[in-house]
Formats: sequence, C-alpha cells, structure tokens
Amino acid sequence: MWVSVSAPCPILGFTVLVDLRAPGGEESQRGALTQSLAELLASQGLVSSGGGGKQLLFIVGREGSQATEAERQLVQRWAAEWRHVAAIAVSDLVDLSPAS
Repeated sequence: MWVSVSAPCPILGFTVLVDLRAPGGEESQRGALTQSLAELLASQGLVSSGGGGKQLLFIVGREGSQATEAERQLVQRWAAEWRHVAAIAVSDLVDLSPAS
C-alpha cells in the first residue's frame, strides 16, 4: 500500500514592527498610525494581531489563505509615509504556522 505524507502548507504572512519616536502627543499619533494600518490591511483582506506601547508588533496574514509579496510591499510603502512619526520595519514573508 502506498501512503502519501505531505507537509502542511505554510501560512505566509509578515510582521510590522513600529518604534514610536516622537515625544509628546504619542497617544494620538499611535492611534492615527494604527487606525491607518488597520484600514489598509482591511482594504486588502488582511488581518493582524498584536500591539504594544512605545514599540508595537503586528503579525499580518490572511484568514484561510496567504499574504503576498505585493501586499507586503504595499505595507512597506505605507510605512514610508509614516516615517516622521515612527521607525517601521516590515519583515519578509514568513511562515506563520504554529509549528514553524
């Protein structure tokens, strides 16, 4: 009898690390930045989890599917628009599977 064993498909996504630099007014800037990111992700059918204080970490993916390189690059372009508020690093695509 032949049995096929295959590895589970990866769940591709990426992380967004936000390091808020601006002193004072931080809360309002953080709120505007996170709202803008949430709206961008929602417009692409992406979801995120995470948060934080002065450093925010978001894990971005797609429910039931995979994030794409084009979507990751879109978030990178968004990050460049916020560089006056925070240093933002967008990771490469990674496997977000719990076993990885």
